Amino acid sequence: MQVRKQNPNRWYLVMIFCILLAFCVFIIAPRIGYSQENAHALAIMIGVWAPTLGILGVRAELLQKKDE
Repeated sequence: MQVRKQNPNRWYLVMIFCILLAFCVFIIAPRIGYSQENAHALAIMIGVWAPTLGILGVRAELLQKKDE
């Protein structure tokens, strides 16, 4: 079974998107009618995934260097 090589740049882009999405939810959601507590909780939940995605990018980069 052949494992597909992962691109670390994709993980970093998803991490940045996650941070931007959390910021947008934090700012925009209360303005469109969601309660402030729910919007902040959702933004924090989204933002907590950013370091996880960054670590996956580092892992993919280390595996890529190991294969070289």
